[in-house]
Amino acid sequence: MLRLLQFGIFILGMGLVSGCLDLPEAAPYQVPEELDQKIYDTNEKGINLIQEGRYEEAIASLEESIGYVYEVDPELEQLDREKRVPALLDAPFNNLSWAYHDMGDYEKALAYADKSMLMLPNDDVESVNRANALYGLNRIDEALSSYEEAIRLNSRNPEANYGIGMIKIDRGDYADALKRFNNYLKEYPADGDAAAMRVYTLLRLDRGDVAQEYADNFMERYSDAYEGTWAKGAYIEETAEYDEIAKFYEDVAALYPSEWLAHRKLGQIYYEYGEYEAALKLFQGLTVQFPEEPELDEWLIRVYGALGDMEGAEGVYTGSDDPHRLLMVMGQFYLDQGHYMKAVSFFGAEIVKNPANQNGYAKKLQALSWGKRYARCAEFGAQVLEALVPVSADIPWYTGWCEMELGNDEAAAKHFRQATEIDPDDYEAWSNLALTQLKLGNEAEARKYSERALEIYDNDSTATYVKDTLNSYSEPLGTRIKQFFKDNYLYGKDAAKLERSLEKLDTPGLTGSEIAAIIDQAKQPEDRFTFLIYGDLYDQLTGVGESDITYTDMGDISYFKIDGFSETTDDQFIRLVDDISSPEEKTLVLDLRGNGGGLTESANNILDLLLPELVTSTLIYRDGTSYSYYSDPDQISFRSIAVFVDENSASAAELLTLGLKTYGDRVTVIGRTTFGKGVGQLVFEDKQHKVMLYAVNHYWNVMQNNITDTRIVPDIKVTGNQLESFMNKVPEVSAP
Repeated sequence: MLRLLQFGIFILGMGLVSGCLDLPEAAPYQVPEELDQKIYDTNEKGINLIQEGRYEEAIASLEESIGYVYEVDPELEQLDREKRVPALLDAPFNNLSWAYHDMGDYEKALAYADKSMLMLPNDDVESVNRANALYGLNRIDEALSSYEEAIRLNSRNPEANYGIGMIKIDRGDYADALKRFNNYLKEYPADGDAAAMRVYTLLRLDRGDVAQEYADNFMERYSDAYEGTWAKGAYIEETAEYDEIAKFYEDVAALYPSEWLAHRKLGQIYYEYGEYEAALKLFQGLTVQFPEEPELDEWLIRVYGALGDMEGAEGVYTGSDDPHRLLMVMGQFYLDQGHYMKAVSFFGAEIVKNPANQNGYAKKLQALSWGKRYARCAEFGAQVLEALVPVSADIPWYTGWCEMELGNDEAAAKHFRQATEIDPDDYEAWSNLALTQLKLGNEAEARKYSERALEIYDNDSTATYVKDTLNSYSEPLGTRIKQFFKDNYLYGKDAAKLERSLEKLDTPGLTGSEIAAIIDQAKQPEDRFTFLIYGDLYDQLTGVGESDITYTDMGDISYFKIDGFSETTDDQFIRLVDDISSPEEKTLVLDLRGNGGGLTESANNILDLLLPELVTSTLIYRDGTSYSYYSDPDQISFRSIAVFVDENSASAAELLTLGLKTYGDRVTVIGRTTFGKGVGQLVFEDKQHKVMLYAVNHYWNVMQNNITDTRIVPDIKVTGNQLESFMNKVPEVSAP
């Protein structure tokens, strides 16, 4: 869409630089000749600088021009109503909008376009200018209206026709899109971009023969320019297989050996079809032919990323004459490689360098989310959304996702709703909005939003879960608990026996205590980890509690007391560890004494932080299926790790201990033999009835080891419960 502005605003700029004051409406103005010339000269300079891509200098020149405009008419500085002015005074505002649009700062582009529209008379080119800014802000309906206003003023306006055509393609109205591109091509018949879009719309209208004939004729008619191949390329890409597509672009590159775009397109085809070695060879060869081409380094980094070549990508970055232009591509490289915090630093640097680039904010949020820095993600997202109007739905989406991971469903719902307003076809935003409403107990909203998600994508698993859950609400509480228990109980292999033991749950109106008694009778006698909580105990356990973690900085020892593994324990831990300076010079102490466990995922996320790329644990279900947790390449390394355990350290606490001991370097377990709980639970919750059922539904293994029978025996034994007794053993394991 940027090309649209380059056509439209260029014409606008050239059309408004004139210093002639021949409009009848401008008669009251008496512009001193010296100011007239200064406005003209600085505006013209701004246009030239924009064309050269020197936007900051262009903005400075155009702002100087506007300063002279305000000397002519100070009232224009605070203009909030329509006023007739000479074209000369209007011009720098339009051109400043142009510059900001090209820089990606669509809010400022729109602000200057709106101010220009207050300066009458307006023409079709100004309406296009405003439409381009609105399009950049994803305010599509308003952009369409502004393009249509341009058409009303001048039905032949090519840029307005092109803009409408692009919007119509997005909305699937290919017939009208074709009409618009035809109108555009009447004015610019040699435009390869528009020709390619015409081919695309013809193919969508099942007019393949017409598309092929037009593409062939276009290529023959404009064979003297690389752009003449674009329509044929569009046709080939839409209708052919890889070999034919690659052959076409190889021939084009050979036909136009000095045309960078032809070679870049060939490399792009190799890359998109997974031919990474061919792409690398091509782009490496182009470093000799096009050494000054700035995009070349970006493509080399992308290809190295696809090949998993860390050294190659980093070499391109460090060897670049302009590494600042590579911040986004390097951030994406580290994101793709699983080095999320490195990606965060690059996206953060891009935000500092180019605060108008909203993609930088969205990508930083994505990296924080994927790196499980949920609290930092939610806080940063809230700051961004307060400071700017988001263009990308990804900004509120990732903010909402991180809030949801933290259990803040109301905040999450607010952000997911904002994402749907930006992109009404974002089914993941709709389905997650439905999920938050379900968790908040807003059943009508949850149903409405899940249905909307499924209208867009009928296989969305989250929306399907919400829909199925809501449908089950018509059944009595006991019946729903019965179905949940039958579906998920690890020891429920004898289906007939389990059905008989649970049949009383179908009785309507059961109390919490009655349901708990039935579950106690149905579960295996040796199962100590399946139970139901209700009433006052439910309120206590689900209320807002204190942190699960106590952190003490002891100099060369970082001490953490972890009491349990809740929904936010991992994020609390990760956030505290992120703030430790030089962790590789310190000993990490994890005090898990008395920790009875909690969420398996929370423990695995802590393992993810402390371990390299590997499988941290595997869950095994009663039907033999399994699910594995993975650690990504991001890792915070300590000089050594000491884990304190006792006979009450169980479940997720044991998983964390065994994971560190199995995979970590210089890990020592201190204390007494652990409880021995190698199973995990799945939870059924009904907020309305204040009931929560914990049902054992999987075993967990660390490298095929389960501690249910063996437990974890410490490396160094400690008697007594005094912290000092345990801490005295740390020097034995923390020495370099």
